[in-house]
Amino acid sequence: MRHLKKRMALLVMAALPLTTAMVGLSCCTTDNGFEQWEMPGDLPGGGSGSDDGDTPDFDPTITGWDGQKADDAALDVVGTNEDIYWEANTFGSNGGVTVTVAYSGSSASVNTSDNSVICYTDGAYVTIDMLTNSVKNVEIVVSGKSDDGQLKIYGEKKFKLTLSGVELTSSKGPAINDQCKKRAFVHLAEGTTNRLTDAASYSEEPRYLNGGSSASEDRRGCFFSEGNLIFSGTGVLVVEGNYKHGIVTDGYFYMRPGVTLAVTGAAKNAIHVKGDEDDGIGVYMAGGLVYANVSSTAGKGIKTDLDAEIAGGKLLLNTSGNATYDSDEKDTSSSAGIKTDGSVIISGGTHTLKSTGTGGKGINADKEVRVSGSETTVTTTGGKFYYSQSLTSSPKGVKADGDITISGGKLNISVTGVSDGSEGLESKATLAVTGGEVYVYAYDDAINAASAINISGGKVYAYASNNDGIDSNGSLVISGGLVIGVGTSAPEGGIDCDNSNSFRIDGGTVIGMGGTLQSSPSSSKQRSVVYNGVSATKNANICVLDSEGTPVLTFAFPRTMNGASFFFSTPDIASGASYTVSSGGTLSNYTDSWNGWYGGGTWSGGSQVGTFTSSSVVTTVGSSGSVGGMPGGGGPGGRPWGW
Repeated sequence: MRHLKKRMALLVMAALPLTTAMVGLSCCTTDNGFEQWEMPGDLPGGGSGSDDGDTPDFDPTITGWDGQKADDAALDVVGTNEDIYWEANTFGSNGGVTVTVAYSGSSASVNTSDNSVICYTDGAYVTIDMLTNSVKNVEIVVSGKSDDGQLKIYGEKKFKLTLSGVELTSSKGPAINDQCKKRAFVHLAEGTTNRLTDAASYSEEPRYLNGGSSASEDRRGCFFSEGNLIFSGTGVLVVEGNYKHGIVTDGYFYMRPGVTLAVTGAAKNAIHVKGDEDDGIGVYMAGGLVYANVSSTAGKGIKTDLDAEIAGGKLLLNTSGNATYDSDEKDTSSSAGIKTDGSVIISGGTHTLKSTGTGGKGINADKEVRVSGSETTVTTTGGKFYYSQSLTSSPKGVKADGDITISGGKLNISVTGVSDGSEGLESKATLAVTGGEVYVYAYDDAINAASAINISGGKVYAYASNNDGIDSNGSLVISGGLVIGVGTSAPEGGIDCDNSNSFRIDGGTVIGMGGTLQSSPSSSKQRSVVYNGVSATKNANICVLDSEGTPVLTFAFPRTMNGASFFFSTPDIASGASYTVSSGGTLSNYTDSWNGWYGGGTWSGGSQVGTFTSSSVVTTVGSSGSVGGMPGGGGPGGRPWGW
């Protein structure tokens, strides 16, 4: 249906006058796969217009885990670090001790190659004691199935846990309860699918060491570990967390390429990580696949007290729970794909995060967000959560209390919840873009930063359906790259800087459209042009030509405008030079294109709709909200442009 609609749109456009239809610029899929004329929006009043109401084309549906597995096992190159690679140690048959546990219904068979490891069986509840005799280099190999069983581990040395086709459901607590505070190397044996399910409410377990009890031992999830968890192998682990979390560790969480983890449900968070402050690691994902589907109130796909670093692999994180009031924190708490008390660092992989509950976030970091690679798609669809007039939670795509830095990769964000504060990319400090591609659609500000926005490279597209495209509450400096900001009616605009003295354009190609340009970049090194009182039909194309007929700027409007402000700046605008604006022609042989912008090429045909001379750093034509004559050029007969 979507493709049929686009073909119908082409037929309708072909029948329109040249001044209102996109002619010659082929309607194409943009570099990041989003169809440019399916941008949403509505601009009532001054700077007004109407659109077809479509939201961006990248609203994914993350359904139940369908058996999808990681496809990057070839990237798992074994290293020599004994803290990360079990192969660099002497576990089990590699010079250590082997313990095998085979479950069968209501019982389990346990064998050990060294009686220094003490093993207990209470039905299918198995306790492995490596602690009493301080046994090291132990590998525990687990297989079989029990509908009422558990594996519990005590120790004081690092060990390897190989899951080789085990299915465990516990009626008393975690399915795997690791009480050893040293690291556990969890290896998913090739060709196996392992399933763990915990109890909905926890009770006393059959055995405790050293006078322990359920009150003294921590256990907060289906797969619980006191120590670090390092996952490896090409098998699959499926976890259902009924009590609290799916996978939880009081240490750090590390995942190698080839691993598949599917948390199909969790009463709170899918993966919950305290982190290891000594090692400085919270979550590190070198590769593999993590699927998480969390419907709990304020539930998170991945939560860590420290940093989450995603260097490769694939994340499929879906949260649908609403926000709530946290009485312990005395603040609101919302669902999120990734939530950290530290930073989120993304450098590789392909990731999809979706949140549909009220106040939901895609990525929520108490410190920084840094993106240097990967393609990450974030969507939120819920509205604002209200606990009281002063305690609310707005949906966000990517939010950081610290800086946000984007230097590479692709970041696609859609925030469609209809509420104030429904922002796409928000930094409570400074936002910097030095490379990569950023596409943001949001109901409120698409991009917002409290202190500063600095763009020196890359491509940025910011579309707001009810506010500013790009909004800096401090300074705004653009010195390179391609920047497109699309806002709504006055006083909102495509590009907004609260401090007009700190708004500069020193390089790059910049395009802004909306009700008004609130701040003029008069202290810039690069020249720009502001046209006020502009009317243009969605998908209408314009080309700014120099005196030689060479295109300086070619752009197709993503929304219908009426009496609005159109702003642009390129390095090709020269002092004292005159330019012609044409609409409805044909651009051929262009060298680049992205979300309505086209680079290079040859323009032919079309109708002249205006002229201007670059007489100052900022050349302004018309007045904000004007409907009459336009000094310094303008449309035929001195009227506002109509494209």
